[in-house]
Amino acid sequence: MILIFVMLTANDMKYARLFLLLVLCSCSTASRVSKDVSGKDGYSPVMGAVTTIQTTVPEVSGLSAAPAGDGMLAASDESGVYHVSWTGATTEFFKNHMDCEGVTIDPATKDVYYIVERRQEVRRLKAPDYKDSELLTTIKDVGYRTNSGLEGITFYKDGLVLVGNQEKPVLLMCYSPKEDKMLWQKELTFTSEIADLCYDPVRDVLWVADSERHEFYLCTLEGTVLKTYPMPDIDNGEGLFVDHTNSCIWIGDDTTSKVYKISFEGL
Repeated sequence: MILIFVMLTANDMKYARLFLLLVLCSCSTASRVSKDVSGKDGYSPVMGAVTTIQTTVPEVSGLSAAPAGDGMLAASDESGVYHVSWTGATTEFFKNHMDCEGVTIDPATKDVYYIVERRQEVRRLKAPDYKDSELLTTIKDVGYRTNSGLEGITFYKDGLVLVGNQEKPVLLMCYSPKEDKMLWQKELTFTSEIADLCYDPVRDVLWVADSERHEFYLCTLEGTVLKTYPMPDIDNGEGLFVDHTNSCIWIGDDTTSKVYKISFEGL
């Protein structure tokens, strides 16, 4: 830039000043954009203290909000769905011998959705009694009759549900219960598996648990990772639930039946 100014005549100095102003504005704008791409609109919650809570859920494999807001629902890959209070008190919600790997709730209707691995089933328990299990769909093109099938489910928006195939392939799918069809699917390459999913409607982001790498990821719905977090001292973190009310994320341990309350700043 110094060389350019030396070569300019006095009559052209006003154009040089205008050029310099444009360059400075362009640099300033580029700097702001580079900061935004580090997170969704700068969203980057800070991980804090971890509290351990013991439950009696056999093999916690998925977590979600409870319909009444008085705790969580926990999927058990031995015997169905349980209700867990914030302090760990455990009661049966829907007991059935099955490989239940994930659970979620429709915030509008309070209907509960859950998945069954190997059989690759997406099922629904209608509010308010939650007694009759309704088969919505069976996914046979991936994971059918294997132990690497459906592992995560989360309610999305507009009546849609996101389901995750654990591995081979690691596949995120969007299912419409109303139309009874898969709308789209995307293979995730940033994680070794999908252990659980949780869509956050407040931030419009997706959280993905990876129990093999002992990590969980904050990402966009397009599959771009915004931030990676460790699972501290958690043996087999297969459940994940984002809880804005308590400013924390809950992680469920399939091995120990414990749930971990991880506080977050700026969640």
